[in-house]
Amino acid sequence: MTSIHTAPAHRAKPLFWNGTLVRSRFFDALSLILPAGEAFLIDTLEAWRTRCSAPIDTKLRSEVERFVREERVHRQAHVRYNDALIAGLPDARAVADRANRVTAELEQLDFPMKIALVAAFEHLTAVLSEEVVSHGTLLIDGQSHATRLWRWHAREELGHRDVAIDVAARAGLRRGTLRLALLLATGYLLVDQLRYTFALCRCDIRSGALSRRAASIDAARFVFGSMPSLVRMARGWWRYFRAPLNVAR
Repeated sequence: MTSIHTAPAHRAKPLFWNGTLVRSRFFDALSLILPAGEAFLIDTLEAWRTRCSAPIDTKLRSEVERFVREERVHRQAHVRYNDALIAGLPDARAVADRANRVTAELEQLDFPMKIALVAAFEHLTAVLSEEVVSHGTLLIDGQSHATRLWRWHAREELGHRDVAIDVAARAGLRRGTLRLALLLATGYLLVDQLRYTFALCRCDIRSGALSRRAASIDAARFVFGSMPSLVRMARGWWRYFRAPLNVAR
């Protein structure tokens, strides 16, 4: 797995590494969101571990340490991924800068809501990771560097999917807080994902990589072809909303 983590930042990915341009840019846009988002997760759980007045049992402490360690590696991997993306599409720098500033709003929330948001974002990540690992609808089969990175990331996310919700339960968060956090996290992620995917495709159109008509047709095909994935992910989303403290079991 070392080769995934240490790929040179200057190596630009092919436009169609995931079958089509829009399908590829969907994951590229997600990668732009991840470094700042993962920093938020790490900082929040480390702050919880420091602030917690009652003793933390050995198992949960170990799980939190593993979570933080793996998220740091994910963040580093996606920083390099994003550097490679910008090397091949310089106009994406402005998109990346906007994505890096997006979590500033979350820092203004009170601490219990931050913990609830960590649990919510981790659930959303796990739902997408299940889709990536178990189905070939969003991330098609292939051996590109980017494809292998996403599959590795998805497997690790599923491996520590319980940790954030266990911390939320340990912190005594109410079900209503967890549900509200899921709605907020879904809104943030959905809006940003669509906005950045569109922005990257617009950069490609401006660079001449694809015409506006071809990009529109590509996007329509991607949306239509992704309907089975959307249905499966909606079911996963609803599991958390119904019983947030048991969803990871």
